[in-house]
Amino acid sequence: MTKSNEEKYWNTRLKNAAEYVPGEQPQGPEGYIKLNTNENPFPPSKAVLEAIRAAANDSLKRYPDPTAHAIRVAYAAAKGLNPDNIFVGNGSDEIFTLILRGFVEPDGVAAFPYPSYALYGTLAQMNGIRYDTVSLSADFSYDMAGFLKKKYDLAIIANPNNPTGTYCEVDDIRSFMRKFKGLLVVDEAYIDFYGGSAADLTDEFSNIIVTHSMSKSYSLAGLRIGFAVAPEDIIRGLMKIKDSYNVNMLAAAGAVAALKDAKGFNYNIKMVVNNKEYLEESLAAMGFDLVPSRANFIFVKHPAITSRELYGKLKERKILVRHFTGPVQSDYVRISVGTMLEIKALAKEIAVIVGA
Repeated sequence: MTKSNEEKYWNTRLKNAAEYVPGEQPQGPEGYIKLNTNENPFPPSKAVLEAIRAAANDSLKRYPDPTAHAIRVAYAAAKGLNPDNIFVGNGSDEIFTLILRGFVEPDGVAAFPYPSYALYGTLAQMNGIRYDTVSLSADFSYDMAGFLKKKYDLAIIANPNNPTGTYCEVDDIRSFMRKFKGLLVVDEAYIDFYGGSAADLTDEFSNIIVTHSMSKSYSLAGLRIGFAVAPEDIIRGLMKIKDSYNVNMLAAAGAVAALKDAKGFNYNIKMVVNNKEYLEESLAAMGFDLVPSRANFIFVKHPAITSRELYGKLKERKILVRHFTGPVQSDYVRISVGTMLEIKALAKEIAVIVGA
């Protein structure tokens, strides 16, 4: 069958949209050290696993709670928020899709930073929304004034940014919001590692949404739980446009248990941060250029080897890191923080590769 026939029923929007390419997910017992998709290297707590097992009972014949009430209450308690200002999605990615579908007019224009999370642009195209990119500064910091050069209906910034790990101070976002008339989404998927959330700005401004994720800091990437914190009218809109039952029972049980386990959460965060700082010190000693990161990954390059070559040589050694295409990010590799054993194995192989 020819390619044209394979795409016979695709609409124009689907045909023209750029395809988002996730990080490699090796299947089976290949023995890879996987440091390419920013997953947490540590498993969920026993309480979380027990809660999921307990939820796997006869109640699965029923639909889950369409409002995810128990998760909203647990998240509000854990973060000092109001449940009425919280929406629960099937990962943050679903929330971005809903925002693009329901909060931007067909002739509206969105803006996203560059380099940043490539899925923003893909989702915009899939929803028929035109968008511009606003370049980061030379040091990969945010220049928020770039989002004011045109009348944008929507802007999304990742904070800390992915793949660079750089961070925009809340006061800078507050100053920006005093001038910005569109809707700002602050994607805080990595905020828990070093703190500094902009969630409180949702009490000050009517045009801001802050999204959070349980994939990274809570070790629950497989459950697909994301949050939007926003003024109540925006939450009502998200509730109206979402799929009927977008969060399943098992994910809900695991999420609630994780949110109640503050001790396990804080220990996990401390371990990741310690390992990340050890990795930074190790690579700096080998001559790497490191972008300052407030996430569970680092963005680095070495003067003696191209990043693509480094990626390939590590893959030959069954160590996966992330290399991106693009005029800026292709000069770097992004390395997720792993266990101390994984980090030491990585550092040992890199030392051989770069001759350090």
